[in-house]
Amino acid sequence: MGEDIGLKKPLIVAVVGKGGVGKTIITALLAVTISKNYDYKILLIDADPAHPHLSNMVKLIPKKSLEKIRIDVIDKTLKKEKTAQNLAEFIDFEVYSAIAESKEFSLFSLGQPEGPGCFCPSNILLKKVIESISQDFDILLIDCEAGLEQINRMVIESVDIILIITDISLRSIDTADSIRKSAKKFTKYKKLGIIINKVKGNIDIIIEKLSNLQLPIIGQIPEDPNIIEFDLLGNSIIDIPENAPSKMAINQFLKDILSF
Repeated sequence: MGEDIGLKKPLIVAVVGKGGVGKTIITALLAVTISKNYDYKILLIDADPAHPHLSNMVKLIPKKSLEKIRIDVIDKTLKKEKTAQNLAEFIDFEVYSAIAESKEFSLFSLGQPEGPGCFCPSNILLKKVIESISQDFDILLIDCEAGLEQINRMVIESVDIILIITDISLRSIDTADSIRKSAKKFTKYKKLGIIINKVKGNIDIIIEKLSNLQLPIIGQIPEDPNIIEFDLLGNSIIDIPENAPSKMAINQFLKDILSF
């Protein structure tokens, strides 16, 4: 049995940032590290419609995505197969049935668009799903799409913790600042912090800029050859060895993330 630190439950954590900074990999590593150290019921939500890679990284493939459920609801509505009450019950049943489970954690996916056009309807539905399904888990880890879209549309309005992932580029810091500003307007977060990923060499200029922007640093993750190798080979990130620099770094600041 793992440690229990008196977690506020349910705890909803959103992992956000500029594209390419490593949000999905860090979400996967956080899930693995939490499941190893604590006795919490964890749900991962792959909320990135453009690059839904989280499933493969943790070897959990949901039976159906939220986008597919939404399309099915539209189809049943057009065919007048169900009443409004029946449709609400159908959505709840389909969402829970679609969740993929392992002994470590569960996973639900937003999915990719079924056709052209705005992805707003699925994002609106995702907000409702997050708010309703969270009561059945101790921790929700949401791997958000890149940028500000899901923040500005209040998809993650009910989030408790926002983890902004940056790399050692100034562009990712600028994006982090924009995310923080939007999050203040459109979410009810209680804690926000930066995880600097792919750290190598002297990053004093990055730390100084974050300090000037009053963006608190939660932790740093060094550039990890294990991740580079696993990513190139398409292997599951959860199989990275325990002594990998990335996993060891997350272990050092995990408790600080979960407590506030």
